[in-house]
Amino acid sequence: MTRLRFMVICALAVANFGCSKDATFTEVSPPLAAIHWVNAVPDTGQQDIRVVDIVSNAGLFDVDFRGSNMFYQPIEAGTRTVRIFMSSVTNQQVASTVIQESNLALTAGSNYTVIHAGFARTGGTPARAVLVIPDNSPQPATGQIALRVINAGAGVAGGSVDVWFVRHPVVPTSPIDSLPDARSVAAVAYGTASTYASVPMDVAVTDSVRIVVTAAGTKTPILATIKAPAGLAAQTAPPADAIAGSRVSGSVVTAVIVPASVAGSQAPQGGAFATPSALYLVDRRPLTAVP
Repeated sequence: MTRLRFMVICALAVANFGCSKDATFTEVSPPLAAIHWVNAVPDTGQQDIRVVDIVSNAGLFDVDFRGSNMFYQPIEAGTRTVRIFMSSVTNQQVASTVIQESNLALTAGSNYTVIHAGFARTGGTPARAVLVIPDNSPQPATGQIALRVINAGAGVAGGSVDVWFVRHPVVPTSPIDSLPDARSVAAVAYGTASTYASVPMDVAVTDSVRIVVTAAGTKTPILATIKAPAGLAAQTAPPADAIAGSRVSGSVVTAVIVPASVAGSQAPQGGAFATPSALYLVDRRPLTAVP
């Protein structure tokens, strides 16, 4: 009996110690980086982008050409192994097919845009590759936003483009004098990013910042005209954080230039996919007035 009582007391003591530890234990968060993922491959089907060297929720899944995550996703810093698979919910053989593997060196506290770009089909130039672009976004002054361009437009304009940030509609067939001589960003080569340009925020209902893309050194033909997202200012009733965009001071946005889809491929076809375009990513959210 004495021995049994002793064992019960010990068990209760261990249980109490365990409960006390659980109540006071704080799990240390790992050092994190932040990442945008983009699928800019214009001639193949859906993809899964996965981190495979650690257990992680980071990635982009069942994503079509031109799919992306507009807002950053946290990812554990360090050297991460990323594999890109073909995507299928019905065919395991397809879903296990690795089409690209890359090691990403990610620094804690830093932001990156990772783009799978280029052509998947044999002989396509440039061939698909993973572009890793560091994002060092500025803090715009009051009344300003910042815009940047990444050229992931495989085959667009021979590889290098000029970009204007304008506030009036520009029709692809418009005359050459519809654009100013001074480019907002000149000669952005394929696979590279421009610096951030400071632009006044939209202040009128009719204002709408657009990016206009042409081949480097020309004004015509206009390859793409894409409106920037307007965004939404912070609200107090009901409380809501600001959403970055051209009408919200302090916003920092990247436009990723993407090509048209390849006719007859598994990429989405027709409509907006028939011509080059751009995807917008938020690199810095505006300061919010909501407590």
